[in-house]
Amino acid sequence: MKDIGKIKVLAVGPSDIKVLVLDVAKEYPEMNIHYAIYTNENEVVDTVKQHENNHDILLFAGSLPYNIVKENMNITKPMYYIKFQGTALYRVLYHLNRKSNNDFTEEMMNISMDNMRKFEVDECFEELEINVNKLFMYENSLEQNMDRLIDYHRQLWQNKKIDVAITCVGSVYEQLKKLDIPVARVRPTRVAVRNSLEQVLLEGENLQQHGSQIAVGIIDVSNMYKDDHLTEYQQQRRILSLQNILVDYGEASQSIIKWPDGKEVKFITTRGALQFENGESKELNLLKNIFSKTEVKAKLGIGIGRTANEAENHAREALMKASGNKSNCFVVDMDGTVSGPLGNQLQLTYSIRNDNEELLAMAKKANVSSATLNRIASFCEVQGKNTVTTVELAGGLGITQRSARRILNKLEQVDLAVVTGEEQPVNRGRPRQVYSLFPEKSSIKTE
Repeated sequence: MKDIGKIKVLAVGPSDIKVLVLDVAKEYPEMNIHYAIYTNENEVVDTVKQHENNHDILLFAGSLPYNIVKENMNITKPMYYIKFQGTALYRVLYHLNRKSNNDFTEEMMNISMDNMRKFEVDECFEELEINVNKLFMYENSLEQNMDRLIDYHRQLWQNKKIDVAITCVGSVYEQLKKLDIPVARVRPTRVAVRNSLEQVLLEGENLQQHGSQIAVGIIDVSNMYKDDHLTEYQQQRRILSLQNILVDYGEASQSIIKWPDGKEVKFITTRGALQFENGESKELNLLKNIFSKTEVKAKLGIGIGRTANEAENHAREALMKASGNKSNCFVVDMDGTVSGPLGNQLQLTYSIRNDNEELLAMAKKANVSSATLNRIASFCEVQGKNTVTTVELAGGLGITQRSARRILNKLEQVDLAVVTGEEQPVNRGRPRQVYSLFPEKSSIKTE
């Protein structure tokens, strides 16, 4: 029970760094750090898959395992890595100088290195007044094939182009040692580990604060009473089915469920208990279950706030945006950011508030709200283009074609939309005009 409330961190790295990381971690009682070991970089992905579920943040021992996971996995949790730079390289050069019969400051050395940035290495040599005859830097800093890294150093050694190899990768170091190639291993310093843990701590505190924000959801189920063909018993069974669904959801999300009247249901919980930021969330499944078991097309608005009142006001705003005859869900965040419809291929993210003077002036000129311009800009960003038809805009914003046509006409009158072509419908009908939006503006920020 002692770890309740602590930030759960998964540290991933080779065995020779474990003691250092866990020792420095003792300085941060706010975090509970589990160190997962891999013996070869090829095991990094499997190691993360095995352990990441029960942790809030991932920390990697170096940029290589970090980049391997970033390239090969879809991790949504915050990720950091311990940097092998500065004093880490100083220490390696110090030990090499002690072991060598030569003075690095006097003799000209030939060195190969990997997984470090050249400008940092050059600065290090300059500060230590080390004369390097030739420095061979492995060009691909994101290299994930260890055999290529090993072969790079080995060929330079066999061709007598280097005196020593310096690597940041544990498995490369071990293999080069077996080949009797002079090699040094760059390991992070206590300062580097401490700096990384400071970043992780700040991120963890933000996550905890973020997760403790109040969330209110309002579900519109008013159309469940509009089926006149249902008998009284059938209607009661529908209500009971809905109650069971809500009880199951409340238990799963640790929510307080309120059903003050027959038209809407309200739930209160914390942001951390919700999953609306994921593609397949409990909230989307809730709407699907309601429809599959009651045939009610419910709409959901979720609001986030510092207080229950603020969250409910945001939920009301979100519910207003969940319009139409389909089950859908919108979210209004604390800062006024709107996301939705959740789970939709054309999910938009935009702000209902704006302090961008240029955008506010454009909105005033066109006689539309700045939120509408933000929605249109977000739609263009999702689509990857700034040309639309009335039908496309209506579908993307979840409004009627008449409303979309009215908005485009307003924008056209003030040169924020220009007709640039026509599109022939698949079925018979009049050609649709294609509008180019914001032709004089490079971009409009959606946040």
